[in-house]
Amino acid sequence: MNFNTEFNNKHKSVMLKEAINFLNVRDDLYYIDATFGRGGYSKEILKKANSNLISLDIDPSVTSFAKDLKDKYGKRFSFIKENFKNIKKILKDKKINTINGGIVLDLGVSSMQIDNPNRGFSFMKDGPLDMRMSDFGITAQDIIYSLSEKELSNTIWTYGEEKSSRAIARLIVKERSLYKIDSTFKLADIVKKAKKFNKKTKIHPATKTFQALRILVNNELKSLNDFLKDSKNLLAPGARIVIVTFHSLEDRIVKFFFNKISGELSNANRHLPNEIKKKIYKFKKINKKPIVPKQEEIKINIRSRSAKLRAVERIAG
Repeated sequence: MNFNTEFNNKHKSVMLKEAINFLNVRDDLYYIDATFGRGGYSKEILKKANSNLISLDIDPSVTSFAKDLKDKYGKRFSFIKENFKNIKKILKDKKINTINGGIVLDLGVSSMQIDNPNRGFSFMKDGPLDMRMSDFGITAQDIIYSLSEKELSNTIWTYGEEKSSRAIARLIVKERSLYKIDSTFKLADIVKKAKKFNKKTKIHPATKTFQALRILVNNELKSLNDFLKDSKNLLAPGARIVIVTFHSLEDRIVKFFFNKISGELSNANRHLPNEIKKKIYKFKKINKKPIVPKQEEIKINIRSRSAKLRAVERIAG
């Protein structure tokens, strides 16, 4: 697999200032940047305070950026090529029991991945139907050839919330018997044929189908659920989790989880005094409503338009 880094200069960390502020970075504490990417969040964490940072990413193309930070910050920084869903094991291997600073997680596909046609994430440039964030595992092409029509339809509906999922799956199955669907352009053309074009929306017809396949290829929602389940038990009082999501499926999971651990699921709990809440629940939400990018950022980086930031803090042991 060719991880060409020609496209890295376009990468912009979304809501960088907001994420770092919500993380509440302070001296002499441990932090985790669970989705390193090009290192935007990591750089700011290390600059903001004399803190210690562990960064994670499964994308092998980011190792050169990690090396630059290691050269600059030495022992304060370490990079591990690993999926954030394995955070419990990662910390155990490093003999770290708790994180006393916080964890930041940016769930977006990076511009490095989207803009490189060899990665197969985008229907705007022709490339292989890959979509893997790592350098191993099944590809999107494997999925469209291994699933039945019903399974394809369910995948496109469940992970893409695509109303035309049945028509798209039907045409994919028909076309794959006639020729090899092995490129992003070929798949995008099939979706456009199957789906009625809506002039009122600015969303490309293939957007939701590509999202669905990418989520399944990388097992993204399960990874997020695994991370949330383990991370809440790894934080010391005062430490925070800051998460930036980019579509409704992710945001729904994060919103529900943060509401659950902070006692916000029940209307009755919302009106409990903070002293009582603290005894019952170990977390508090930092922001009641999600933070979204400012218009100035959206103008500079259109891919930030769907981002939402949520954060919680552990308040009890």
